[in-house]
Amino acid sequence: MVRKLLLALVAIFALGNSQAQQVVSIVGTGVNGWPGTMTGAEMDLMTTDFVTYTLSNVTVNTGEVKFRYNHDWVTNWGGSGFPSGTGVQGGPNIPTTAGTYDITFNRTTGAYSFVGSSAFPSIGIWGPAVDSQNGFGGPDVDMTSTDGVIYTLSAFYFSSGTAVFRQDNNPLMTFGSVAFPSGTAFAGGPNIQVTGGQFTVTFNRTTGAYSFDYPSVGIMGTFNGWTEPDVNMATMNGETYTFQSLTMPVDGFVKLRLDNQWTSNWGGNVFPQGTTTFNGSDIPVPAGMYDISFNRSTLGIVFTPVLGITQAEAIRLKVYPNPARENWNVAADKPITNVRVYDVIGKLVVENNSGTNEISIDSSLLPKGIYLARIMTDGAEKALKLVKE
Repeated sequence: MVRKLLLALVAIFALGNSQAQQVVSIVGTGVNGWPGTMTGAEMDLMTTDFVTYTLSNVTVNTGEVKFRYNHDWVTNWGGSGFPSGTGVQGGPNIPTTAGTYDITFNRTTGAYSFVGSSAFPSIGIWGPAVDSQNGFGGPDVDMTSTDGVIYTLSAFYFSSGTAVFRQDNNPLMTFGSVAFPSGTAFAGGPNIQVTGGQFTVTFNRTTGAYSFDYPSVGIMGTFNGWTEPDVNMATMNGETYTFQSLTMPVDGFVKLRLDNQWTSNWGGNVFPQGTTTFNGSDIPVPAGMYDISFNRSTLGIVFTPVLGITQAEAIRLKVYPNPARENWNVAADKPITNVRVYDVIGKLVVENNSGTNEISIDSSLLPKGIYLARIMTDGAEKALKLVKE
């Protein structure tokens, strides 16, 4: 009898210990960091059946996450979809958009979802402009927020029609105005007359200020250390985007992103021109300075060199010291008519028009980093990389 009791206790202990090890956590820059660099403890999800795991009211950053088993990379799940998708073993990092979410993950199927939680009042856009079939009889299109004040809706296709902002799906809590594409909405205000097209919408719940803007397309890459914010391109119509004088101090890579998020990005082996692909590989770009044109409809991209290589080879230049702390000295075999120094995002920071064969460029007020100099002599140009210590 005693032996049977001991065996039963051992079995119960083994079962409990086995279940205790069935932990699923979420890690990555979208939450509290990757293992080894995270702030705080690993974020474990809760479960009652060791199949469905949940975590409520999670503050999520714009970044990437993965689910993993027992705090180990041996078993992990990733996917390309957000806010929902199906994770696969060893899959890609899941791109995330900032917001507060209730997270659900199924360990058997890999299905996951991020559902906006009720930590903040919900704000949606409501009306025929977002639901041309049902109009005000249809549901809102929910916006996201990280603070309960500023709400955004990224790259949404609107029909020509009217719409209002609505809080908590309540038809008595609407905000509107007569102005478009930007204005200040007020409680019970008139319907906003929206022009059809794709817009990124921002709404301030406190002030009522709103704007419908063309989605941004930004460039990120080696030139800025793959760090945010992106270098945004200019557009007049939401279709053709351009950027002038992007500086690549060294051979490297770039990608294009929509609204500063990895959810929509384009790449591929398309230098100096070609058709990018969604979630394509990093675009290889040689060192130099380029004007860039990108078409969101065709996904075509063109890199146009700013400097003429044939002319540049005719210039004999010497720069010293480089790296420099105070000044760069530039000497040439011909009079130097113009020198322009650009930072890594293409901003002109120094210009010198001397007309002499040797000039000194003051770098004392410039931050440490890499710069590109465009040097012109007698109609020819050459690009040089400068380093400030």
